[in-house]
Amino acid sequence: MFDLASTILGTFQDDLVSVFGDSIGWAVGHAILLVTLVAMVFAIREREHVIKNSGIGRTQVIDLGTFLLLTLALFYFYSAVCGFATIPSLIVGATSSLSLRWMVTILG
Repeated sequence: MFDLASTILGTFQDDLVSVFGDSIGWAVGHAILLVTLVAMVFAIREREHVIKNSGIGRTQVIDLGTFLLLTLALFYFYSAVCGFATIPSLIVGATSSLSLRWMVTILG
């Protein structure tokens, strides 16, 4: 049986299989992926409505995207290059991103 959920969800899929059993765990994992995909497609198709009615402008989206990309880059650096554990790498990466954002925004 093709198991895309294990590839994407990783150990969470293993936890689902251990809780629900092989077949139901497989179905729950793939249902999570399907719901996520449908939500993404719906958000992309209705993006004009979301943009007009959400109250979030282009600058906030760019700011959030930059924050996420920088956090991921720093997470990779701290976890892969420096050898930190996963959670501390994520925390230090997010904190460093927020600090850099503050320095650029406030200090210019």
